[in-house]
Amino acid sequence: MKEMLAHLELLRVQIAEYERLQQTAKSQLKRDVYARVISRYKAIARELEQAIACLPDFRPLRRPQRQDEEK
Repeated sequence: MKEMLAHLELLRVQIAEYERLQQTAKSQLKRDVYARVISRYKAIARELEQAIACLPDFRPLRRPQRQDEEK
């Protein structure tokens, strides 16, 4: 599962990078290509998230509580 989580994180980083490239692209052709890549990467990320959620040892990550939130 660690490999799947690492790959999911990599996909998220790549999506963010392609979104940045799309915003700075001067050519409509490049913007369109980046949009298609982003769409596909997001679909893959959703599928990977669903697969991870179905794993028997999956435990959703919780953010740690701060001391002032505990009470």
